[in-house]
Amino acid sequence: MGLVKNTSFYTIGAVLPKIGAFVFLPIYLKYLTPSDYGIVSSLHVLNTIFIVLFPLSMPRALYRVYYDYKCTEEKKTLFGTVLISVFTIAILSMFLLFLLKKHVQEIYESIAFYPYFAIAIVTVFIQALHIIPNIIFQIKERADLFVIINVLLFFFKSMICLWFIVGLDRGALGYLEAELIASIVFLPIYYSFMYDEINLSWDKNIFKNVLNFSLPIIPGILSAWILNLSDRIFIERFFSTTEVGIYSLGYQISGLVLIFSVAFKKAYDPYFYKIANSRSLHFAKRQLYNTNFIFVIVLLFATFVISFFAKEGIDLFLDKKYYLSIQIIPIISLAYLFSQNSALLNTMMYQEKKTHFVMYITIISAILNILLNYLLIPRIGIMGAAYATLLSFLMVFISSYLLAKKTYFIPYNSKGILTVLAILGPIYYIFKIIPFSNLYISLIAKIVIVFIIIVTFFRKFKADILIMFKQTK
Repeated sequence: MGLVKNTSFYTIGAVLPKIGAFVFLPIYLKYLTPSDYGIVSSLHVLNTIFIVLFPLSMPRALYRVYYDYKCTEEKKTLFGTVLISVFTIAILSMFLLFLLKKHVQEIYESIAFYPYFAIAIVTVFIQALHIIPNIIFQIKERADLFVIINVLLFFFKSMICLWFIVGLDRGALGYLEAELIASIVFLPIYYSFMYDEINLSWDKNIFKNVLNFSLPIIPGILSAWILNLSDRIFIERFFSTTEVGIYSLGYQISGLVLIFSVAFKKAYDPYFYKIANSRSLHFAKRQLYNTNFIFVIVLLFATFVISFFAKEGIDLFLDKKYYLSIQIIPIISLAYLFSQNSALLNTMMYQEKKTHFVMYITIISAILNILLNYLLIPRIGIMGAAYATLLSFLMVFISSYLLAKKTYFIPYNSKGILTVLAILGPIYYIFKIIPFSNLYISLIAKIVIVFIIIVTFFRKFKADILIMFKQTK
């Protein structure tokens, strides 16, 4: 499969759960208080970092280290070595967290270790084992299998969530229990497809090679976690889980920007390394230049659309007690725009195995983020967290751009990007300052504008789109 076809599969796989999530979200929010939603969101934040620390980021190394081995048996041993290592380290990490439960519980003072933290920790142990087959599917360009299993997992989890939250009225605890059950049920399903892909043997040299790549990534990922998610800890400390819930909802809606970008990156990473390691330097960079340009344009458009329709979306679908989340959506959407462009630049540095560049950038930016959160959140609440996130990601992008120029750098199509910004920026601000008394008139007007923009962009960038399809099919 080519990049375009794989991205299409991953986009479907990303879109369906997102659509499903927003179909279910109004139901969840009707039965979950902002405090309940804040508990769930807070523990998701914690699990995001545990899912990296449990396996020491070794699964991520597979994207690049896979191409160090040419023999099929070596590649199978690589997968087996990583699986055995991840299982061993993850189970030890889980038991360590239970031993240190008093200290773990201090992360969120208002959330009890039993049952909330305990369920979340066991869930993340199971999910750490999900990562390896998911990455193997991507490396092997089995986007269809990746999408089918993950979409089924999402809807299975959602059905149990509805049962526990609506039917049994178990609140935040029901949501966490549903996630654990779904993770356990799907673990054997994932590995039923791995019989021919993994040799259950452990190789010391392979293990060292994987660690040499993955360990320098961990400080960067920890710092990235601080950039993305630590603001919830500050909000919970200075305010309550209610404010965490409102902020997290705005963050989740802004995350719609990621539908295309995450799908693209899942297909792009193996595609990038394959092109970069198998083609001439000139040909590879020329091909990737055009692909990157289309990605950035779509990402800009997605950021615009989410911010453009934020008010109408909340008015139509969500409970009024969460209305304040509308204020942070444009800010976090813009932050996501910078973060996803930084991820594109990181790939260029990873190609040269300059993982320490990414580590330095994110550590410095994480320190800045902590400082901004500490200064801004007590003064302006959740808006302070949003501005801290935006400023920190802007710094990450600028730093990544400057350091990527020292590695396998692929420049931006600056002229094309500025053209898009010159169209989208004024439209957004014109509609922001023009009040519409009727919700439906506002919605219809914006839909018409977006349709016109899509047609205009397609006509202007049609040649670039066709080149990408031709190169990546």
